[in-house]
Amino acid sequence: MTRVAAERAPESLRADAGDSSDRAARLAVLKAKIAGLEAEGTGFVQPGRPRLAPRAQKGAAGDCGPLAQFQAQAGLHDLRPETYLDAPAAYAFAVRWLAGLPGDRLLVWVRAAGESRLDFGAPCPDGLNQAGIDPGRLLRVDAKPGAEALWAMEEALKAGALVFGEAGAARGYDLTASRRLHAAAKAKGGQILVARAHDAEGTSAALTRWRVAAAPGAPAPWRGAGGLWGLGSTKLIAVLERRRGGAPDRFELEWDDDALRRLEPAALADRAPQAATG
Repeated sequence: MTRVAAERAPESLRADAGDSSDRAARLAVLKAKIAGLEAEGTGFVQPGRPRLAPRAQKGAAGDCGPLAQFQAQAGLHDLRPETYLDAPAAYAFAVRWLAGLPGDRLLVWVRAAGESRLDFGAPCPDGLNQAGIDPGRLLRVDAKPGAEALWAMEEALKAGALVFGEAGAARGYDLTASRRLHAAAKAKGGQILVARAHDAEGTSAALTRWRVAAAPGAPAPWRGAGGLWGLGSTKLIAVLERRRGGAPDRFELEWDDDALRRLEPAALADRAPQAATG
């Protein structure tokens, strides 16, 4: 559909080319309509102007969310998907993590352009906004996997930004490189989350190392016109494989943006009610 529209556009311009008397007036009217759509939030999302105010995020500063104790640790944190198809869940984990950090620092997303193991698209402004991140804070950097991407991550940290970087399966992301990133983050009191490929090998100097997988969430409380369920809540399993000074752990994390539904603790969900005793 987009391609057809692009092919038809030159024809409409040629049709108007002979009528130069009112071209300026028509152009002014079109510009006014576009400005009105953007002001109402029905057009494209503009950087720094999200349609909705960011939602309050569980695990934010001062909250007792399960990730709060780790979000408070400045430095490097690693994560990887359980399988190739769990990469979107790892991205969701990273976004919610970053949304829970205090302050309004610039967020730099360093994408490893061409990394086939993390080829699930670019950041979505509406999705970031729904998770609690103002899209206007985000700076996206496309870099070649390996040395170029690692250099971009380190420079962003030195500038005082919070960083989400894609290392994929790059061999250059080793103990030496990760120590440099950790030191750069610590020096500025910031954080960097590095996404590795599901089959990446080697170790790093990360404070924590996570393995993330998608899990079935609660269905939407409504059905569409075709009788299919709407999108339900976001649920994932985050396994803390390693942390400095602590034992491994496992977390079931679920986020629900539906104001009409309240989530149950994992231990109580999907259980029959028990009769009162005594």
